[in-house]
Amino acid sequence: MAVTVSDVLVIRKLALKTAIGVYPYEKKIKQTVLLDLELDYDSRAAAVSDDLKDAWDYSALVEDLRTVLDSLHCNLIESLAAKICSHILNAYPCKHVRLTLVKPHALAGSVEVGLTVERFK
Repeated sequence: MAVTVSDVLVIRKLALKTAIGVYPYEKKIKQTVLLDLELDYDSRAAAVSDDLKDAWDYSALVEDLRTVLDSLHCNLIESLAAKICSHILNAYPCKHVRLTLVKPHALAGSVEVGLTVERFK
């Protein structure tokens, strides 16, 4: 009998700097974007061993994403979201990514504008 595993690593309100936007001034600056990530993977080995070598090192993931976003310029949040998801699915033991990407203060008086996407391997 096959066992179904549905474990989700959650990272909330990760603030990273990136170049994003279509307006000329946005092409010259880095702006903060906020990421909420839900990453499906099998955490059973880490649960048994209680050892980081068997777990998802989320600190390393955050630093990796910081490097990736620092090197990008995207006009649209749709493009940035797609690139983030593609990177995670290609670089990590992840079957499914759900990402909410928020660009704070994208509009005058706006608390936040964002997009939620899901991608599967």
